[in-house]
Amino acid sequence: MSAITLRQALGVLAKSSSFSVATVTQRQKDEYDHLKEQLFVKQDIELDLQRYLDVAKLGEIIFLCGSSGDGKSEILTRFKSEPRYQQRFTFHLDATHSFAPRQSAIDALNEVFSDHHQSSPPLLIGINTGMLANFAREGAACHQAIRSAIDSFLSAQQDASRPYRSENCCFFDFEHYPKFQFSENKQYSSFIKSLLDNLTRDDDKNLFRYVFRHDELVSPDLKEVANFKLLCLPGVHNVLITQLFKARLIKDQFVTTRTLLDFLHHLVMGPGYLFDNLFTGAENDLIKKVSDFDPARLHTYELDQFILRYELGLVDAELDEFLAALEPLHIKFDRQGVKPGDAASLIRLFWLLQQESLGNDYHRKFASFFNESLFERYSEIWHLHRNYTGDPEQKRSLNRFYAFELIAGIQRYANRKAPELSMQKEEFFLGEFGGVKITAPVEVKPNWDAIQNKHTAHPTGFDIYLKVGHKALPPVHIGLNLFELLYKLNDGYRPNKYDKNAIVLLDELVELIAEQAKSSRDIKFYDGRFRVYRAKADDDLISISCMEG
Repeated sequence: MSAITLRQALGVLAKSSSFSVATVTQRQKDEYDHLKEQLFVKQDIELDLQRYLDVAKLGEIIFLCGSSGDGKSEILTRFKSEPRYQQRFTFHLDATHSFAPRQSAIDALNEVFSDHHQSSPPLLIGINTGMLANFAREGAACHQAIRSAIDSFLSAQQDASRPYRSENCCFFDFEHYPKFQFSENKQYSSFIKSLLDNLTRDDDKNLFRYVFRHDELVSPDLKEVANFKLLCLPGVHNVLITQLFKARLIKDQFVTTRTLLDFLHHLVMGPGYLFDNLFTGAENDLIKKVSDFDPARLHTYELDQFILRYELGLVDAELDEFLAALEPLHIKFDRQGVKPGDAASLIRLFWLLQQESLGNDYHRKFASFFNESLFERYSEIWHLHRNYTGDPEQKRSLNRFYAFELIAGIQRYANRKAPELSMQKEEFFLGEFGGVKITAPVEVKPNWDAIQNKHTAHPTGFDIYLKVGHKALPPVHIGLNLFELLYKLNDGYRPNKYDKNAIVLLDELVELIAEQAKSSRDIKFYDGRFRVYRAKADDDLISISCMEG
């Protein structure tokens, strides 16, 4: 390999690079192509598509669809370059392109489909899901069968099998191959882990590591050298993957191959150290979402005391020993010339290294403040729903969640305007009229039959099934946002405007329960804190009684 720098080598990661994952060019290969090939991770969707191509029939139309930057063109280009597929298939690599300057992408698709017949070789098309929907609406009338097949696929998208078939069309969708999965061993993305390993593994065949070693030798003070060395640590991989998964769950942020590579480029080549770059950089879509998880925003007594002592320059021999251990990582903090923000950067470093041992492990003092216990609890409940078979131990574990976390949180939220009901677990606040609060007894419990018989776990969350008395409620999706809100409600939290999205879902759930409660034959009226009246219907008679408050 000719003498290129780490900065040049990592340029293949950048979205703006001519070597971007979505860029397909025909030219003589050079070292940058070899660097790009080094990163390649074959995804499950490519393996499944390859198996299907081996048995595809004449006249079939096979759509490879997803979001921009997934790598559709890259996959199809690889297939097109293989002799066994070149003659057997017709390719339309990118359905956002046309064949002439004045031709629209829809017109180009009309032309492609008009040239395709039952006796034609199978047609393989790379297409964005949005363009699929556009063609279903605007495609030529003569292609109504294809448009109907697309409509059928889009309508069934959430529950579609992989691949989805309709008429002579077959759809392989990146959305059905999520890059993240809940894992009991906390390995949340085998794809991203493989990509990071390809980029950083320490062996003689890794071109990136070869270039890094040269730059480390001649220019060890370069920020990219320190950042790449940090990125090589396995514990850092795990922390980064967890943050990206949280961005997917909490921020609904899709992570395509292109955005992921650009994210890694920013981490290493951004203006600061990797732990600061991770939370600053408004031009990067993933950074904008991950920045909300900045550990420097945490406020605990211990962290605040650390910031105060550090910025005042107070003596801390243990910290000095730890900072000296950062030297092999080429990371420098000047205790004599503390600048605003240095303490925040150190907290981010402690957080980033929480799974790594370094020096005297000073950073481990703060590990308990950075743990992902809520995220791990969410993963545990997800697995319980997914694997529920009615086993008594499973049922006990899941019942603890339903009784003490889910239903308790719902009850606290529903009764938040009636604090006198906080200990009345089976009473549900229905409203207040003229200063009198009205409640009804409600028995909310898990719907075990539905939990066992339904597919309750999805890539980004799980469905809960409840009964009010004997009445089954429709399933309700519990995402990480709502799960976190329920946890905080049980801890005495009062919701605010920042919880808007989760509150909307919780309001809908409370309304479902309230509708059932309104038909109760037993109602209580709270007139102030101490007088309680009870109205009970029995056949045609309604009895009123006064109770102690």
